[in-house]
Order: sequence, then C-alpha cells, then structure tokens
Amino acid sequence: CLNQCTYCKTKHARGDLGSYPPEEIVNRAKQAFNEGVVEMWLTSEDTGAYGKDIGVTLPELLWQLVKVIPEGGRMRIGMTNPPYILEHLEEMAKILNHPRVYSFLHVPVQSASTNVLADMKREYIAEDFEHVVNYLRQRVPDLTIATDLICGFPTETEDDFQKTLDLVKKYKFPSLFINQFYPRPGTPAARMKRLPTEEVSL
Repeated sequence: CLNQCTYCKTKHARGDLGSYPPEEIVNRAKQAFNEGVVEMWLTSEDTGAYGKDIGVTLPELLWQLVKVIPEGGRMRIGMTNPPYILEHLEEMAKILNHPRVYSFLHVPVQSASTNVLADMKREYIAEDFEHVVNYLRQRVPDLTIATDLICGFPTETEDDFQKTLDLVKKYKFPSLFINQFYPRPGTPAARMKRLPTEEVSL
C-alpha cells in the first residue's frame, strides 16, 4: 500500500508497495487455468497501485491477463483506492466491459466529508470518488461498485455523517461495507479523542 491512512495498521504490518513482475502473474494465471481454474481473483491491499514501484500500470497487467483467460474463464479485479483508479478510468472502463472480466469494482470511499477524508489522510476528496462512480457507471452497463464506510471517526460531525448518508442514498450501492471506527494501537487516529459511544451507531 502507498497510503498513510491515520486509522490503518496494515501499512505497519505489510510495509510499502511490493509489486510482482507482470510476467510472473501472467504465468501463474496460465498455470491456474491449465489446471482447470475457471475464475481468477486479482487482489492486493490496493490493486490500483499495482506497478508504481516497477514502472508498470494496472491496465497494462490486466490487458496481458485478459489474453490468457480461456473461454469460460473469468477475472475479478480487487479493491482499488480512488486516487489510483482516477489515473486509469478510460482503460478501466474498457477492461470492465471485456466479456471475460466481471463488471465489478470495489472502491472504498470511507467518508463523503472532505474534512474527515483529510483527517484520515485518504488523499482524495468526495468529488473524486463520485467522478469514478459516474464515469464507470456511464460506460460499463450493469457495473457493480462496492464501497466501504467508516462511521464514528474521531473528527466526524453530524454534518459529516449526513454527507456520507446522502452519498449512499444517491448511489444506492448494491454492496456496502460499514465499519465502526476502532483505534488501532500505534496509529495517529488512536491518539485522537474518540466520539462518545452513545453517539456512534451502525
């Protein structure tokens, strides 16, 4: 992962981005399909950041993988954060329209409040996320977009929460993962004053 989110412990556990060479991934995919696999899930802590450490882009990898998917096989693309998918929207729309790629993408928003996103150090604003959703929905028929929310982040206000609620109502995500904020030891957010428990509900 390339992010430094204030609430997340994953970066501490897994370190910085480490991308496998594309040829290694493609060869592993070929092997799996030859062994009878019919569905491949391409996943990581942030699939959209793939290749930034080795001079390759995610779409470049995906086009290579599409070529080796046999008839009857399908590929599902894993979670990607908004900043990295923004760079490749045109190519991603084409890939998600491919008959052997699921029309599915998991793009976590976490909050629709620009202030909360800044405190989380998410490196995008709510309008960026909306642009991703609008662009892809317009170009990929029957696209399913899943997203994540964090409720009760220490600096979240009622107004911030309402903005997030409005976003959910606007897009009616068919798959929505809601998490209550939990202070992970050693993270910057753990040092922030928590909201009263009675004010945070799921």
